[in-house]
Amino acid sequence: MSIVWLCPLDVDAYIEHGREVEAPRPPCPLCSGPTPSWSGYERHLRDERDRLIWIPRVRCAACGKTQALLPWFVVPGRWDVIEVIGRALQMFAEGCGHRRIAEVLARPETTVRGWCRRWRRVAIAMGRELLAKAVSWGWSGWEVPSSPLLPCLAAMEALSGQWSRRHGPVWSWRLANLITGGRLLSTNTTSLLAAGEECSWMSAKSNQEVPRGP
Repeated sequence: MSIVWLCPLDVDAYIEHGREVEAPRPPCPLCSGPTPSWSGYERHLRDERDRLIWIPRVRCAACGKTQALLPWFVVPGRWDVIEVIGRALQMFAEGCGHRRIAEVLARPETTVRGWCRRWRRVAIAMGRELLAKAVSWGWSGWEVPSSPLLPCLAAMEALSGQWSRRHGPVWSWRLANLITGGRLLSTNTTSLLAAGEECSWMSAKSNQEVPRGP
């Protein structure tokens, strides 16, 4: 299982820190128990090139479950950094086919097709929930696109705008990955927001992290 956390480092700085990266120790998302460090592992992360990054783990002292701590630019089970996946999904929402997206991003067609199919299943529900969160933060806009996928992008922009007013500039796809607990490409269509207050947005109970995933 995995927990997505708000990492203050960019990708290069995170990789430079290696095993010395300072990750949080959030409460266990299953039982709220304390989570001391529990080693970690290397996994792929791909942007302009493919690299290995260190992922710390924690183990709940109460229930014994282990969790991988993923910085918010990492999507559970996916090699590509969130901005690459986000660009693909934005192009898809704007009407591009997966072959064209794969060509532009230099990614395998099967990989891009999988991203698009999974996101299409959850995008409408995710858009509603993200927009509701933006409204709860004070967003009061009214112009939301009516097409099936674009409202999710509009909700992400509204949410990142409200975040920026409080905390400074933020990349909308990283914020969405954080708040959904890494469930941007989930097959689960139940509530896609990580439960609880801001400090517990990091939890993602349903995701299995795959160190050598696609």
